[in-house]
Amino acid sequence: MKNYSFKYGRGELLCKINEKLILNTLLPRVAAPIIDVKEAVIRAIENPTASASLKNVIKKGETVVIVVSDITRLWIKTDQFLIHLIDYLNAMGVEDSHIDILIALGTHRPSNEGEKQAIVGNEVYNRIKIHDHDCFDSKGLDYVGESSFNTPIFINKRIVKADRVILTGGIAFHLFAGFGGGAKGMVPGVAGLETIQHNHRLTFNEGINTGLNPKAASNKIDGNPMREDITEICRMINPDFLINAVLDADGRFLKFVAGDFQEAWLEGCEIIREVYGIELKEKSDIIIASAGGYPKDINLYQTVKTMDNCLYGGKENSVIILASECSDGLGASEFLNWFQYKTLEEMEKALKKNFTVPGYAAYKAAYTGVYRKLILISTLPRDHVEKLGFLPANSLDEALDLACKLSPLEPKITLMPYGGNTLPIIN
Repeated sequence: MKNYSFKYGRGELLCKINEKLILNTLLPRVAAPIIDVKEAVIRAIENPTASASLKNVIKKGETVVIVVSDITRLWIKTDQFLIHLIDYLNAMGVEDSHIDILIALGTHRPSNEGEKQAIVGNEVYNRIKIHDHDCFDSKGLDYVGESSFNTPIFINKRIVKADRVILTGGIAFHLFAGFGGGAKGMVPGVAGLETIQHNHRLTFNEGINTGLNPKAASNKIDGNPMREDITEICRMINPDFLINAVLDADGRFLKFVAGDFQEAWLEGCEIIREVYGIELKEKSDIIIASAGGYPKDINLYQTVKTMDNCLYGGKENSVIILASECSDGLGASEFLNWFQYKTLEEMEKALKKNFTVPGYAAYKAAYTGVYRKLILISTLPRDHVEKLGFLPANSLDEALDLACKLSPLEPKITLMPYGGNTLPIIN
């Protein structure tokens, strides 16, 4: 028996596992971290991909809106590189008073002041005007047309009216958009509710009881209708510049990509594939996974991404043990309401009639509960966990004992200590 640790909130959980049972341990590939963040940011800005350098894009006196990720993406560590971007703009002659920061909330809850400060850093917080995007505020949105996927396009007025727009963010595998980052800063980041809902409906096949579109999945870009719609809409808005970060599992910067919002982002996606796409020869009977600690396990809504990654590494009807503190609860007030439907077919029908993003996340959680036995270690109320179709546990040791009872003798186990990042790929 050997002790293993898994991140949980701001701490960790321990358990003892028979080493002979472990089939795979999914760890990101080792890559050299950036030592000088400022130098790396400036180098990326001045040597962009498929774009003129930033100093040739923005002119003195122009207004600039910088889009940043919200508190659920605190792992991006925007506070550590945003200041260098703003100082660079200042040196170009763009004053602080001409810069606005817009937090890309999508459909997430508003940020409090402490969260705003944590996102952008103390100095930026005290220098630059910071605004939350509100997808529900029709007065704060402009209609700019319709995509070829028939998505009505409503975008935050600050984006439409600004002389220049810069997207920031971080890149990781994403369960239905292929990868995070890039154009997702625009949609769903600063888009209206109607735009977000219509775009996310593309994750389903057309028709009744047709299920999820397999092309709207992690690691898929070409042919992914949701991602292609996002890209098309973003190209219509045509942000002037992008800077995205790629980080390792310990939160150290590996690369900054900058320039055209699509071409630079694609470079970052390739790095994610190299670092976090882990090839497996065999699926396992039990997966033990951590969402990766705070903020990746801030709520169940965010933890659905880890559930999705786990689906790729386990046999059908295998067991997933998931450690996710969920200090912020479910993450959306309506999440639990979707579990009034007793089957996936009923939930899908209701979603197609009245689509919401939390509803989709609930569907994905329900899907996991149908095709896997999921044991959840969290701070969620026990009755909530059971209503979701999961089995609650108080510790990893308790969860593993239960998982072994639900599995074949001498089950094969896969460990995913960075479950929110690593994607199992069966070769």
